[in-house]
Amino acid sequence: MKPIIGITMTTNNGQYCINEAYVKSVLQAGGIPVNIPFGVESDAEQLLEGIDGLLLTGGVDVHPHFFDEEPHINIGDIMLERDEVELELTEAALKKTMPIFGICRGIQLLNVALGGTLYQDINSQYEHTPILHKQNARRKEASHYIEITKGSKLHESIGKEKIAVNSFHHQALKKVPDIFEITAKASDGIIEAFEIKDYPYCVGVQWHPEEMAIAGDEHAKNLFKSFIDACVANKQQNATVVS
Repeated sequence: MKPIIGITMTTNNGQYCINEAYVKSVLQAGGIPVNIPFGVESDAEQLLEGIDGLLLTGGVDVHPHFFDEEPHINIGDIMLERDEVELELTEAALKKTMPIFGICRGIQLLNVALGGTLYQDINSQYEHTPILHKQNARRKEASHYIEITKGSKLHESIGKEKIAVNSFHHQALKKVPDIFEITAKASDGIIEAFEIKDYPYCVGVQWHPEEMAIAGDEHAKNLFKSFIDACVANKQQNATVVS
């Protein structure tokens, strides 16, 4: 049976919404996507009993109060109710050692959930001159290169030490907890990927592989496939325990 993947959403003018690329990429890789609304924080553990993997999607900035900072003058939109539900879901998923895949905001949320901090605005806070991380090209097109750590789950999925990725963020990881292994960086030193050491599958990336995957990019497709494969293994393991 296919694994069920819980996908976080956002809201706009009273309507839940999600970029269809996330859903299509999960379907393309062999998963069954289901969307998770706000307001289920107290039921996070029960909700996770019905899914096999958690996909933390991109979107608005994480509220800086969650990493003990005041809002920077260049911070973007924030959505407290989204932060609250995603932090609870992440904590509950980690307790279950459930596969987690964080994309853009998702990698930032993971970092904050485990005690890390963020650059609230790269252009004004980063100590080096950054390259362009909020591209003007179309979402499916690559913008800059990243260097990938050999031997990481990311490297195993993609099979290369250097690839070109798209980029749509003005925030980035700053302090990263020791539990994470940094597995990719841009040429300016901005962290582009990490994963939890000694964990079945918890990978975060700063770019948007979902947009590239549905456009046919093999590296992005392989990354989603590695996540879905981990969710299949998790599903099978849980079925064995129950039986």
